[in-house]
Amino acid sequence: MEPSLKQQRAGPIGSREKCRRQDKELQILFDISSALHGSTHLQDVLQKALMAILTHLNFKMGAIYLLKEVQTDQMLLELAAHHGFTEGLVECIRFLLAPHQSMGKYYLDDPVKWLPPSKLFFTKLQDRLKDEGIQEIIRIALVTPKKFLGLLYVTNHGPLQLRQDRRELLKTIGQQLGVSIENAQLFESVERAKSELEISFDAIQHSIFLVDTRMRIYRVNRTSEMVYGKAADMIGKKYTNILYGLEHPHSECVIQACLNDARPLRREGPHPRWGGYYHFYAFPVLNPTGTLERVVYYEKDATEARKLEQRLQQSDRLQALGTLAAGIAHEIRNPLATINFNAQMLQREISLDAGQQQMFQDMVHEIRQIDRIVQQVLQFARPREPQFLPNQINDVVRYCHDLARVNLRKANVEVMLDLAQDTPPLVMDFNQVSQVVMNLILNAIEAMSDGGRLTVKTERRNDPPAVVLELSDTGPGILEEDKNRIFDPFFTRKPEGTGLGLSISRQILEKHGAYIELDSVLGQGATFRVTFPLPPQQV
Repeated sequence: MEPSLKQQRAGPIGSREKCRRQDKELQILFDISSALHGSTHLQDVLQKALMAILTHLNFKMGAIYLLKEVQTDQMLLELAAHHGFTEGLVECIRFLLAPHQSMGKYYLDDPVKWLPPSKLFFTKLQDRLKDEGIQEIIRIALVTPKKFLGLLYVTNHGPLQLRQDRRELLKTIGQQLGVSIENAQLFESVERAKSELEISFDAIQHSIFLVDTRMRIYRVNRTSEMVYGKAADMIGKKYTNILYGLEHPHSECVIQACLNDARPLRREGPHPRWGGYYHFYAFPVLNPTGTLERVVYYEKDATEARKLEQRLQQSDRLQALGTLAAGIAHEIRNPLATINFNAQMLQREISLDAGQQQMFQDMVHEIRQIDRIVQQVLQFARPREPQFLPNQINDVVRYCHDLARVNLRKANVEVMLDLAQDTPPLVMDFNQVSQVVMNLILNAIEAMSDGGRLTVKTERRNDPPAVVLELSDTGPGILEEDKNRIFDPFFTRKPEGTGLGLSISRQILEKHGAYIELDSVLGQGATFRVTFPLPPQQV
């Protein structure tokens, strides 16, 4: 039987209508895809995708929720993109709770649902839809083949109301959005990890360099820039030129050793360029095949920590030596007093010629010299407790300068005073700190036997907060082998010295919470630096 004329006309028309609908659906998916790929940032992806869907389907309102947290019996979804809502309504619908069991199989098996507004959780949203005359909404699950990511809600109204025959289109939209969301989340996760790594890299307070196998600097952190200069002036340069100011690596270079052996290395000692005391580390970076690609070099300035450790060790030694010295001094003092008394009695009771009289006088003089040394030993072993009162370090310097004027003039030593005016008062024992300063001045005079210049300087420093006193002479300097012993008790190179002056000075300063350091280059004089750290209330 041949088809009727009506059927003949309906066939081609129905086919054309179906083609037009498919073209429109493809255009919708294409535009959504364009929106999704227009940005790698999740917020932009979601908002652009939502607007593309609402525009093509001619819907007034829509919202996208993303899974935020999975709890024991429910899941929490957060509003991630929306259109058509007032600010007050957005605050009311920001979070959505859904039963936990519905998250997986339910949304994967049945991703598209047509719902009446009464099924919504939010009363204010129901009222708004009623006012708009909207009687139906569509909920679309945003999924990947194995994962639920969120929900898309759109209002189903107007001339393009979608029915069950458009389920596949809506399902495809949900899947397309789901894949894009997963990609955007992964991208943001990578970007966040990269940002955190860069922040951590720059936050490390020690110099870090990445060096490639050609010995070129690949990357540096911010601390390296503060020490060595701008990154742009270092990247691509040979690391030996930047780190050491040399063309070739030195014999103890951990970077070169790591490049050769591809194993972690650690060394410590003076920096080839800066001196001081440093810890050096080098770690190999290998590619998946095990081939060395780069070396991570890390250097830590341990100069101050080492000085502190040495001061603590010195303090322990002084304490032990002080206990021993006190006992010895008492044992010496008792028989010494008897010898002194008997010598003076004999000198009075027997007749002596001039030579014998001189011998007795020399003996009494030496006994007094020994007694003076014993007194110093006892002062070192058991110093009196300081009387702490607010005083100016500049007043101490002027007082000691006045006392030493005669000695300075006789030794032909010129004094330069450079005293800062902004130094705050220090809580200290004026007499004890004067003893320290006086000892340093007299030592400087003795060091400049042929005359010279003594510079006394005070200043306030902010990093770290402290008041600093420096005494610099133009004498011959300190021998390298003596630098670590100069503060030890009884160490001296003076024929008449006891070796207790600097030890006692150091002990006094430790009781004041201060410390003393030496800088000296042989033949170029010596500088003694006394640092008084400031308490927080004076900073």
